[in-house]
Amino acid sequence: MNRWKIGIPKKKIVSDNFNNHLDDIEMSGEKVSGIIKYGSIDNEVVIKRHIVFPMFRIQPNVTQSSYQLDIDDSILNIKESFVKVEIDGILHIHAKTDNFNIVHHFYPSTTLPIFYEQIEIENITDKDQIINYDKNKEIAVKLGCEGYIYVDRTCDKCITQIKPQEKVILTFGFSARFANNEIPQENDSYNLRAKRVNELLEQCDFSCGNDIIDTMFAFAKIRAGESIFNTRNGKIHSPGGSNYYAAIWCNDELEYANPWFGFTGDKILNEAVLNSIKWFEPYMNDDLLPIPSSIICEGTDYWNGAKDRGDASMFLYGTCRYVLETGISINNNIGKQLKWAYEYIKTKINDDNVVISDTDELEGRLSSGINLNTSSLTYGGLRYYGEILKNNNETNKAKECFDLADRIKQGIETYFGGKIDKYETYHYHKGCNEIRSWLTLPLYMGIDNRKDDTIKAINDKLWKDGSCLSTENENIVWDRSAMYYIATLFRCNYSDLAFDKLLEMSTKRLLGDRVPYAIEAYPEYNMRHLSAESALFCRIITDGLIHIDFNDGIKIMPHVPQNIKEFYMKNIVVGGENVNIYYNNGKIKVEKEDN
Repeated sequence: MNRWKIGIPKKKIVSDNFNNHLDDIEMSGEKVSGIIKYGSIDNEVVIKRHIVFPMFRIQPNVTQSSYQLDIDDSILNIKESFVKVEIDGILHIHAKTDNFNIVHHFYPSTTLPIFYEQIEIENITDKDQIINYDKNKEIAVKLGCEGYIYVDRTCDKCITQIKPQEKVILTFGFSARFANNEIPQENDSYNLRAKRVNELLEQCDFSCGNDIIDTMFAFAKIRAGESIFNTRNGKIHSPGGSNYYAAIWCNDELEYANPWFGFTGDKILNEAVLNSIKWFEPYMNDDLLPIPSSIICEGTDYWNGAKDRGDASMFLYGTCRYVLETGISINNNIGKQLKWAYEYIKTKINDDNVVISDTDELEGRLSSGINLNTSSLTYGGLRYYGEILKNNNETNKAKECFDLADRIKQGIETYFGGKIDKYETYHYHKGCNEIRSWLTLPLYMGIDNRKDDTIKAINDKLWKDGSCLSTENENIVWDRSAMYYIATLFRCNYSDLAFDKLLEMSTKRLLGDRVPYAIEAYPEYNMRHLSAESALFCRIITDGLIHIDFNDGIKIMPHVPQNIKEFYMKNIVVGGENVNIYYNNGKIKVEKEDN
């Protein structure tokens, strides 16, 4: 039985089944992120706040050096009995005491380093009731890289007494500032957060008639789109999860998130995409040395601890995909960066026509070396780069690019292709005789000669409890590969199986015990809700079910399961045009959106 239920389709989930259960949710704004642990132990409300201030850096100033702290104190200093919890882009915890009905609303400021807890208190007695709290409280002082950091808790009102049947609303803000600076303040913070959530929900408005899938998609849009941080070098997307802020990665941002953001038409998200591309520009060098995996600390440093993970291939694939989605010109630095990635990749193609990299996106957690992931991403990236060159009337260069893609396609077959157990599939790397979840990637990129056995092998050996194991004989789960797998099932015309897996994953992640987003990994970090995973979930719909692709022009080729008769995707950008897509009983219609 599911712990949660859908309150409003594509908008809200609700649960009153929380006794002796705890969960947490991350919510982000441009200058703050909050991970709120909530629930009920012996019917008593539990609330723990973990607040992150990404632009307040502490020493040593590395990837994980956003100033963050736990704040567990009870603001009102009263015991509350749990009633229910709701999530709709804001976390609402309903509680009661003998004297009060109470609702806690948790949300970040959209633009300031403030995380809010707004508390509604209703006196349900026939007598005046006293409440006690500190209107202003200094929470912490910490020496940071640029001065002393102060964290304050403030309240917008000073109320000590509530009349019978009266309801008061107190807005508490947990904020950060440097010494001698004023405590940041803003008006109408709740409505500003709600407005931003609604903006994200209105973009790429999808409905297939299944409330669970439709609502999971809507929530994924919120998590993917909220995690934008306004750094000293511009707005960029970051994964979050208490570790990864004010920084970008070639896989999370360039490969996973940017191709989703291109569809949205959102000004903030597209600004973040262009900044993420720009941040890599100074690392694209004359000697064709590898770019780092991650640019950290607000764009002022780098991390390259796993060496070359195939990062240039991730960059080429994701950036080309974004260019084709949005129709932007490459007669600028983006064009130079794509050319650099192309030239770098050519130096990494060996005599077997596959691409050399030190590791893959799992960074050595599982064995890799020269691996299927890097070569598959390269193949997909080259196909898209060839399309861009063709569209730019660079015919000879386009042909060279397509020819190189064909060489790598053949290399993937001859170098990686083989039999594992009873399956005619791929060896993830030489000597690897176990089924890996990333065997799906050649299929996703359109290489289908080992399609059937690869799909069967992953389904037989790796699919478990709404996601994919990363490899046989281990209990390691990374949702990112499961979401690539589901999108691949759609793209390979396994539409009914794809829908079953999509519904299973959506039900587990939206309505189960760990909600409401796709997770990064388990057991590592115990199922964090990293933001780029939600972007990949969105791409199950755009890249998989609707199958929007850009090989040989723009194509929309839905792969629809038997139990979906119609769907729509409204307000989506395809090839630079804002369009609505309608499907009804086998017929597809695309209409330009009126601006």
